[in-house]
Amino acid sequence: MPQLRLKKSWLILLTGAAVLVTGTLLQSTLRSDTAHSAGTEPAADSGEAIYEQHCLVCHAAEGQGAGKYPALVGEAARKGRLANYDKAYAFISRNMPQNNPGSLKDDEYKAVTKYLLGLNGIPTDLSDVANHWASKEILALFDKRVVDGYTENGKLLFKPDQFITRAEFIRYFVKAKEWYLTNETQSDLTDLPKAGDRVYILTAVENGLIEGYPDHTFRPKAAITRAEIAAILARSELLKPTGPAAFKDVSSGFWAEEAIAAVQQSQLFGGYEDGSFRPAQQITRAEAAAVIYRLTNPS
Repeated sequence: MPQLRLKKSWLILLTGAAVLVTGTLLQSTLRSDTAHSAGTEPAADSGEAIYEQHCLVCHAAEGQGAGKYPALVGEAARKGRLANYDKAYAFISRNMPQNNPGSLKDDEYKAVTKYLLGLNGIPTDLSDVANHWASKEILALFDKRVVDGYTENGKLLFKPDQFITRAEFIRYFVKAKEWYLTNETQSDLTDLPKAGDRVYILTAVENGLIEGYPDHTFRPKAAITRAEIAAILARSELLKPTGPAAFKDVSSGFWAEEAIAAVQQSQLFGGYEDGSFRPAQQITRAEAAAVIYRLTNPS
């Protein structure tokens, strides 16, 4: 009888323990499910989650900084290392994680960059292209940082229907081609900006894309025309026409006649349904994005 009572006691204890463990696991699961359903934990591939995994130990929660590690949020950051996407990406990919910078995937660095810029109130997504006819091309180039936008009133705008300037087109084109930027700083062109687009324009000159005007100007702020883009495309891709230009408004002897014929025949840049090319017509930012996308993503 004493042995029977002992066995019953152990059985009761084991049963109680099992119930306790099961209850604890159930509560833990419920808490986890509740947390996820409430959205308190970031998705594993979000910029916040990647930051918390790789950068939190040095730069503290939400980029507040700790010890020798600088704050990534605040006026100093917004005016310095995080002033824009390119600067932020360069800083983050060069310095994070601390012991192995450059070790994350490109998409992970992009996500962290967007997360930290968002903490600083800097918009990172284009807000005016969602329903545009060229949204696919614009967003694809924007994701690769080939094209950029304008920050106005807390929004990032591409302004797809605004005419694109000669300097903007050259900058986007050189980026899309992934050319090494020239070390040259001098030029016979007299109206180039001192910084910014200057290096892209000089790179284009070095690669034989542009020459400027007879008066030694480039006119970087002027809107670029369809004929000028045809010439740039033909020179870049070394295109030669197989016949004359088949457009009613491109006359024999026109300065860009061969370039227009070549890009049309290569299906890079066409004309209009009425049989015209409209060589002097200015081109919009959306149209320019479509041309560059077509060049870099041949079907």
